Amino acid sequence: MGWTTLPAEVFEIILTYLDLDTVKALRLTDRKLAEKCIGPRFLGSIQQPTFDVSPQNLRSLHALACNPAISKMVYSLTFLATSLDSSELEKNVESGKYIVRECHGPFFTATDVAYSPEELLNAKSELNWLKEQQELRSNESSSEMIELLQLALKGFGELDFIHLDGAVIMGRSQRGSAGHGKWHPLWMRASHVFSLVVTAIVKSGASVKKLDVYRNTPRCCISSGHITSYASGLSPKQLGILSKGLESLKLSMSAEIQNELEIVESDEDKLSEYDEASRRTFGYSTGHLSRDDPRAVLADETQGITSLLKSASALRELDLSFRQTLVDGSLDSYDRIIESIANETYFPRLEKCALSGFLAKGDSFLLFLRKHPDLRSLTLHECSLTAGSWTPIFSHLSQSMPKLENLNLGNLFGKHMPYPKFAPRRPNSNDEKQDEEHGEQEIDGML
Repeated sequence: MGWTTLPAEVFEIILTYLDLDTVKALRLTDRKLAEKCIGPRFLGSIQQPTFDVSPQNLRSLHALACNPAISKMVYSLTFLATSLDSSELEKNVESGKYIVRECHGPFFTATDVAYSPEELLNAKSELNWLKEQQELRSNESSSEMIELLQLALKGFGELDFIHLDGAVIMGRSQRGSAGHGKWHPLWMRASHVFSLVVTAIVKSGASVKKLDVYRNTPRCCISSGHITSYASGLSPKQLGILSKGLESLKLSMSAEIQNELEIVESDEDKLSEYDEASRRTFGYSTGHLSRDDPRAVLADETQGITSLLKSASALRELDLSFRQTLVDGSLDSYDRIIESIANETYFPRLEKCALSGFLAKGDSFLLFLRKHPDLRSLTLHECSLTAGSWTPIFSHLSQSMPKLENLNLGNLFGKHMPYPKFAPRRPNSNDEKQDEEHGEQEIDGML
């Protein structure tokens, strides 16, 4: 009697004596064994997929979705937008040495170490591999990747969570967080991956409850212009498919950036060691726009994020962050983002909202709060008013939102009433009435 004829209970007991790698190898030996191996032990070991977005990985995901037993165990997908950064390795190979960095509390040291012959050979091999990967990526077909992802999502049908994250690849086994190296190539890749995933969701009709778009990815956002350009290409029906069943949206967005993939870099060889260290710590400035650049001004139209949110009637959580990317400071035109959301959207089930880094008119914030009196949690961080005052907003929070349980405020700027104890006093005045009147005047600055 062969293994394939054993009762399922007996076969499963035998599998408990094998490690998972052996079980996987056993599945590859025979089609019937492959089916019998997918029992409680195997299914219980399945991890939720996390992978770089590439045609090869998407084919594997499609194969996973085609398996009726395994696909039922998948409820979460994490797609990584990766930037292939060979700049440091190229410099190291050319100079014949690499840098060893050590952190000592708030300080760090950088020491040049010469490659051994074997290390230099390995470094050249890693560099060649990176170049090959860059060439493969340049030949990727977006339509093929969308089709593969569409078929995979259609196979899964319903997902609890889709998460977009980012990383920097510096070699076969060398990876850095999104905060490492040049930010602009990663942001461009992140926007591309966003469009691939969202397009596939729309075309597949898959239902996604929670969508997290680079919200906790260090130094990685999608520019508001990219979101608007993408959303403008979707019909109302397609936008409805995207937001169908969406209960949570987390998204990091930014002011405008340069769109060109090919940006002339400054001569890095002229940078001092201190400048190089600062660049590694604070990032590269290439790709930013000046606030005087016409391309930096936010278009006077319905914002893309608003278009994506209009049909999200099931939304319970909204977490949006905004990063100022303009070289010479912010532009008031970006207050249209919150204005657009406040005027054109309504979420009857919204319980939790977090807004970070936004410019807004006071009336826009107030309108949004009036539309959502049942909020249980509200976070406002690094937000600035371009018009109006915080005073009526705080009054509304204290008097008209009885279900609010958690209020988190930090680094808010704009007109507001000073706390009486710390209100500025007029010099050379002992008139208490005059001091009281002055204390009632609003001041403009940080709360």
